[in-house]
Amino acid sequence: MHDERNERDALMQAVETRSASDRRSTLIAKMLRIGTLVGLAIVVGRVVQLQLAPSDELQGFIAARQTSQTLESVRGDLLDRRGRVLATTRVGYRVIIDPVGLHTAMQRDPSAIDKVIVNLSGIIDLPTDQIAARLIGKMVRNEEIRTASKNETGSSSTPKANTGVALMQGDAGASKPTLMLSRYLPMGSVLDQAQTQRIRELKKAGKLPSVSLEHTPMRVQTGEELVGPIVGKFGFSSDGSGRTGVLGAEKLFNERLIGEDGSKTYVRDAKGQALWVQRGAWTESSKGQDVRLSVDLEIQRMVYDQLLWGVEQADASGGRAIVLNPHTGEILAMCDVLREVPDLQTVEWWDPESGLPRPTMPDVGDQPRYKVLRDDPNRAIEPALAYNRCLQDVYEPGSTFKPFAWTLAKTKGLLPDDEVLDIKKKSIRTHYGRLITDVYTYDDLDHWDAVIKYSSNIGMYMATERLTHQQLRAMVKGLGFGEQTGIGLGGESTGIVTSEQGWTKYTQTSVGMGYEVAVTPIQMVRAFSVFARKGERAGTLPQVRLTAAGAQNKPGMTGDDIFVERVFSAEAAHRTIAPMSEVASRMDKNAARQYPDMPEPKYSMFGKSGTSQIAMVPPPGLKRPKGTKGYYEKQHHSSFIVAAPAQNPEIVVLVVIDDIGPERVAKRQHYGSWVAGPVVRRIVERTLPYLGVPADLALDQESEPIAQGH
Repeated sequence: MHDERNERDALMQAVETRSASDRRSTLIAKMLRIGTLVGLAIVVGRVVQLQLAPSDELQGFIAARQTSQTLESVRGDLLDRRGRVLATTRVGYRVIIDPVGLHTAMQRDPSAIDKVIVNLSGIIDLPTDQIAARLIGKMVRNEEIRTASKNETGSSSTPKANTGVALMQGDAGASKPTLMLSRYLPMGSVLDQAQTQRIRELKKAGKLPSVSLEHTPMRVQTGEELVGPIVGKFGFSSDGSGRTGVLGAEKLFNERLIGEDGSKTYVRDAKGQALWVQRGAWTESSKGQDVRLSVDLEIQRMVYDQLLWGVEQADASGGRAIVLNPHTGEILAMCDVLREVPDLQTVEWWDPESGLPRPTMPDVGDQPRYKVLRDDPNRAIEPALAYNRCLQDVYEPGSTFKPFAWTLAKTKGLLPDDEVLDIKKKSIRTHYGRLITDVYTYDDLDHWDAVIKYSSNIGMYMATERLTHQQLRAMVKGLGFGEQTGIGLGGESTGIVTSEQGWTKYTQTSVGMGYEVAVTPIQMVRAFSVFARKGERAGTLPQVRLTAAGAQNKPGMTGDDIFVERVFSAEAAHRTIAPMSEVASRMDKNAARQYPDMPEPKYSMFGKSGTSQIAMVPPPGLKRPKGTKGYYEKQHHSSFIVAAPAQNPEIVVLVVIDDIGPERVAKRQHYGSWVAGPVVRRIVERTLPYLGVPADLALDQESEPIAQGH
């Protein structure tokens, strides 16, 4: 019994000892956990305190490790009037070379740099010598930094690599610059899809060591061939400070398109990796506004195609065309084309033997076909870089100007409807001795409407003689000639209007016939809108615009007020429509004979044709040779301008064909009714159905004498 009790006591004592030991272990474990949590809390609190409220001493070290990065905004889109995208921003790729990585690759394969240069030159838009110069220059600079680092440290350690200059903190907190190896070398412009795929294939094959592809925003256009000069270009500013709109609508609406950049600031570690972003150090970017232009991409295509057709038919050097909504002032289409004509010759302004300015020009019969349109080499490089000849290049409008002077005289009550005229002759002498001629004369050319119908120069001389010089010049200026239209695109010409002091009797007669005044196509369609506007707005001048007018709830739409200026009374403007309707009808009959396969017109229209010789403009510092009349006597601009449909116009269309071919001139088929008129008709017959305008015409095909004149 005694032994059993001793064993039991010993067992109980052992159990109690183990129980006490377990309690101590548990207590120690709890204390350790609590201590760990407290320690973590202290560390986290310290980290938070360091981030939110670092000490002044620590702030200096953090500042040296901070990196700020701009979060670029996405540029707004340019749209056509129906919301089709004309220019937008997409993510593309560009080539980046790592010179440090390439240096390492060359230690294994000395030909690595040759592979990079040769293979890239076959893909990107840079020749081998330019790639080699930039790449080798960067690698040589890296080697200079390595050498300098060895000399300073006395060791063979390699300096850190980065993209530029880093600031290292000394013991006293002062900053001193330390050059680092460059590992970032952009090469070439943004790649297209095919170029990107080719780069990836060569990288996969090991033929482009240390070459990578970087995402980058890129501005792309749709329909660049059609609307490039209108949309313009997005590129670097003149001072190189950043990218911005530099031409066309991209420049005009830049402030609305750019949006607002964001930013982020983060603290980096010793290896340059991001550690954290401080509170309030991240600002989101905002996308720019979309802008809806007045141009309709489909109407632009129609006009472009028909203009090309007309230029080819006339063997011309170029052509220009505009379609305008006369009520809103919106430009629906605006394009110009240039055509390569073989064997054009440049005027020899200098005598090759004496080296002096040429005293005379060859006789008219011996003159070749001269190059009369200015060169536009940038057009072949990129459509957006082309001159917009509808805004920049002037021409004398010829007989298309006659309705303006005629309407002014009507407004002043100077052309009575019942007056009988005696102008059935081809030429007369003015009271100051000038010879005025008409190409043709007609038996019924005996009243004022017939002056417009048959485009009589003699009749217009008689009309303008009844106006004062001040009245005629004021009307020309009131129509907007001699000043920019305010459309806002760069390079717009003001045209040329003779000064008040220089306005003579000769000027008075010439302007009435559309000479001695130089206009741009955009000025002309705006001015002709005085005849096309409805109701009380007839006779007023609209403000042309490049933005689409309409409901504010549609993206990019603007509801700007359209300012108008009255030039003629509404009654006088309406009065001119009747004789101009006969002009259009006569042109259609002529076009049907010239092009028998043309469909019968479905829309009425009124308008006027015009033909003028091309002005001879000598180089700066030279005068025209003696004996010249200031024109290339065998080379012409031919134009036709209309509003359609005649009773309720929805569009004004102008076509100018530049430098008609010599065969047409020799056959006297170079006039506006022969050359530009059929192009206008084809544009009208395609544009109005597209706009949903019902047809209103069944043309009477009875024969009528054809006016082959102006």
